[in-house]
Amino acid sequence: MKKKKKKNSKKTLIIAIVAILFTIIALIGGSVWYTLSSLNPTKAFLNGEVCDGDAPCEITPFIVDEGAYGKSTLVKLEEQGILKNANITYYWNRIFGGFSFYAGYFEIPHTVDGEPITMEQILAYISNPDNAVQDTVMIRFDEGDFIRSYADLIGRYTTVKSEDILAYWNNEEVVRGYMSEYPFLTEEIFNPDTKYLLEGYLFPDAYEFFQYTNEDEITRKFLDRTLDIYNKYIDQFNSSKLSVHEIFTLASMVQWESGDAEENALIAGVFMNRLENPDYEDIQILGSTVTACYAFDLTKDECAAHGDETQYTWQDNPYNTYTNSGLPPGPVCCPNEISIYGVLNADQSAGYYYFIGDICYGTGTVFARTAAEHESNIAKYISCQ
Repeated sequence: MKKKKKKNSKKTLIIAIVAILFTIIALIGGSVWYTLSSLNPTKAFLNGEVCDGDAPCEITPFIVDEGAYGKSTLVKLEEQGILKNANITYYWNRIFGGFSFYAGYFEIPHTVDGEPITMEQILAYISNPDNAVQDTVMIRFDEGDFIRSYADLIGRYTTVKSEDILAYWNNEEVVRGYMSEYPFLTEEIFNPDTKYLLEGYLFPDAYEFFQYTNEDEITRKFLDRTLDIYNKYIDQFNSSKLSVHEIFTLASMVQWESGDAEENALIAGVFMNRLENPDYEDIQILGSTVTACYAFDLTKDECAAHGDETQYTWQDNPYNTYTNSGLPPGPVCCPNEISIYGVLNADQSAGYYYFIGDICYGTGTVFARTAAEHESNIAKYISCQ
């Protein structure tokens, strides 16, 4: 009886070892199969469902960003539904491929010589500068203009529609997605009365875009320049009496009122004096013309021509600083560096509470400390009496 038990135990052990070996082989085989299957384009891409068209198409537009020569491009390929697994593809490329991607706009074909394109062929395609579509456009965005106008320019010169980029800039989820990279974007932006979330934060400058581009690429160009300015004056931003959002808001008002480097600090000082001492001569309000017409979606020229007319100044809306005290919910145009610097260095020492533009003699901005002085200046420099 004992010998039979020993024989059965031996048989059981052999079966267990064989089962373990089969399990190991199955696991290895499964891992190999999963890895190999992950090194492929997605079915949706191969079926022509990942492209700009409504119906299945033969190419998919793709942009390799400047400086994105490694894993970030593979992640983007996965996010856009072209490749299955960025991580596995990354290690394959490190060991076997050695591809370094070329920055530009590509139209990736879904087939090569009549056969479905492979992952390796896709990586080779976007690594070859001869495959990049080189068409670029240079667009100048003026300081003191509205992002509605910026969107119009983008829609005119790129493949991105103006209504799409404007909606993108006003999408809370989208804007929140940029906040970790761009610290000047803060919670204050999401005031329910804010008209356009990124108004004032898209730095005015000349930018070169690929003609075939997308909302993210365009937005990052703007925000990167704004970040340069923010970092340049980071110490002053941190030590200011105002929050970052308030600084950009006030800078937009200063930009509209002057934009002159020699006057901006004094104009900012006027607004700061009014903010801090609203009871002085019972001023109560900031009274900036651009805020009176901003909410009505006027063009820059229309706002300049009609901003201080009664039809706008008497109408109560959250932006109108003639009918509401304090700053508006957010910026009312896109300020340049000079206006931002003027707010960060606001000159309150002269005690000015009023200013007007000299229409009669063209000497610039005229300042006053009291209402009586201000009325005298209006008579002289606006009424030309």
